Amino acid sequence: MSDKKEATELQKELEKLVNLDSGKITFDDSQIDYMLQNIGNLDPHLRDDVVYTLFARGFFENSFTSKQKAKIFTNFINSKNLFKGIDQPENDLIFLRTFSALLGSLILDDDKKHSILNATKRKTLFNWSISYLKEERDFRGYVKDKGWAHSVAHGSDFLGSTLSHPDFTTNNTADILAIIETVFQNMQGPFIDDEEQRLAFAFFEGVHFGKIPTAEFNSFINCYNEKIYQQLAENDRISWYRLSSWLKLLQNWYFYFSNQSVKDNLLKKISEYNEQMGYQL
Repeated sequence: MSDKKEATELQKELEKLVNLDSGKITFDDSQIDYMLQNIGNLDPHLRDDVVYTLFARGFFENSFTSKQKAKIFTNFINSKNLFKGIDQPENDLIFLRTFSALLGSLILDDDKKHSILNATKRKTLFNWSISYLKEERDFRGYVKDKGWAHSVAHGSDFLGSTLSHPDFTTNNTADILAIIETVFQNMQGPFIDDEEQRLAFAFFEGVHFGKIPTAEFNSFINCYNEKIYQQLAENDRISWYRLSSWLKLLQNWYFYFSNQSVKDNLLKKISEYNEQMGYQL
């Protein structure tokens, strides 16, 4: 059988698995290999609806064997697909990176329940989830004919899986909070695909699960809020895009948090924005 025909047959097999009821899916090694090879495929149906969907169901429904899980996370680490082409001009490798970020999130979430990673591999994924959003420069959301790239959203999901993991600890909260400033500084245009709510939720998880102390989070809000307004003096459009995205972070956090000291601080910053923009009677 030719490689092309074999690939077509494997895709058909996987499409059938997608339609099976929960708990009914099993995988063979050739199917796992095909999924790993096509995690960044440019066909959005194959990448999103088949490959990613089956990775998610495989972990959520515990359909992968222990050996298959080991194959998946070993490939994730050894391939370093999360960083492939990250220093190159905008190109199609973005899909490989961002769907690798989603896979990293799935692996860490499964590790919370089943402890599938050893300490070294777990730490590697923790570190990568923090460094990915700092290094990524391609912030495209939905790409015509190719589907979702959505690096900030997918990277935020990966980060959130670290910040909610019981084994994650840090002595450098500032390094994590710096992700927000780095992402904003790397913006080349406005976010248009709800990236802010995914980024906000990752940091909400960090505070909620005690990885980011509340006092440090409030201090960051105060400092960066002041900085974001100072940037407006540059009078360039990107500074206003950053302010708009910052407001959306504040608004999302306001509804995510129940901690009153955080909510009070957020409401104050949102009210200050409204006052600055003249939205008051």
